Amino acid sequence: MTSSALPPPGARRALIVGSGISGLAAALSLHRAGWRPLIVERAPERRTGGYFVRFNGPGYTAAERLGILESLPDRRDPAGRMFEVDSRGHLTPGLAFPEQVNGTPLRMLLRSDLERVLYEAVQDLVEIRYGTGPAAITQDRDQVTVTLTDGSVESADLLIGADGIHSTVRSLVFGPEDLYRRDFDHVVAACVMDGPLPGLQEGDSAVATAPGRSAWINSYRDHPPVAFLLYRTDWPAAEIRKKPSAALRQAFSGFGGDLVPVMLEAMDRSESVLFDQVSQIHLSRWSQGRVVLLGDSAWCMTLHSGQGSGMGIAGGELLARLVTEHGDLPTALGSWEQRLRPHVTRHQKEALRMKHFFMPANRFGRVARSTLIRAVSTPVGARLSKALMG
Repeated sequence: MTSSALPPPGARRALIVGSGISGLAAALSLHRAGWRPLIVERAPERRTGGYFVRFNGPGYTAAERLGILESLPDRRDPAGRMFEVDSRGHLTPGLAFPEQVNGTPLRMLLRSDLERVLYEAVQDLVEIRYGTGPAAITQDRDQVTVTLTDGSVESADLLIGADGIHSTVRSLVFGPEDLYRRDFDHVVAACVMDGPLPGLQEGDSAVATAPGRSAWINSYRDHPPVAFLLYRTDWPAAEIRKKPSAALRQAFSGFGGDLVPVMLEAMDRSESVLFDQVSQIHLSRWSQGRVVLLGDSAWCMTLHSGQGSGMGIAGGELLARLVTEHGDLPTALGSWEQRLRPHVTRHQKEALRMKHFFMPANRFGRVARSTLIRAVSTPVGARLSKALMG
């Protein structure tokens, strides 16, 4: 942090755990509001990677207010096509995303795009300390004190837990993860592709679905395609303890024509593969005293919602505005939750519906999905789809 970026003397202090999208958005917003944020991150260095993000709605509006919207790319290829892979492995026209959703334009980008733009906005303004995280948390009426794993102790006016679905802050203050995590019976895997894709041109995307399995290839401008695999299992927590290559080959044997074997081979070669179960987080309150949870720590909506990153930005930006407007912290946190929770609840419910679009539960679901795609591929259906999604 440069001296010219130092906050004024006596500025209120915020300790933010987690340097992902939610934590960076909160830090940028609080700094601009005159606070003195410190970010601590358990990882030894800044993380990159991640799958696609459908960016629209409250997150889009918050990004405009933060002045970062114009730095965010739209990675859709105008010439790119979307295909469905049928049961025989053949490519058929698929469903394209509309230009506008939830009252704002739609941008397709990568999670790493959001993190990079936010990081570049805060790197000279806010201290980020890597390789450490909370080991113990205590608080009283005046401050919250955090003992970090490197032995240092930090005190602040506000502690923000933005450390993801497996949040340490949440475990230390609110209780064990099992109390709040609701698992889908889904496992997800993703990686960046490192070679050509059979039957597809540059910019093309494709999806293959069957009851309990789906495979997606998402292509972008100025970035290699990303492979995304999703499958159903009765025991997702046990499944993710397996070696990803072995679990995925067992789950996707004989599936997806020529595309899926190429995706599996890329995952075998990749040094960075996302392999995790799909879960939501549900808490009755997002704050206790001077500790508040933000983003996936508080409300993980799953990838099916398409709104996780956007709501992380929207939540961080709104939090900074309200804790600055209200002199009383409990009042500010209560107002923040009251305004944000209806949006989060709606997106969590939408994720429960959308999971059947991402991966049909049975043969009837697959037929219904195919029928929908054929319907909206017509001019009249496309207009109806845009009206419903917008």
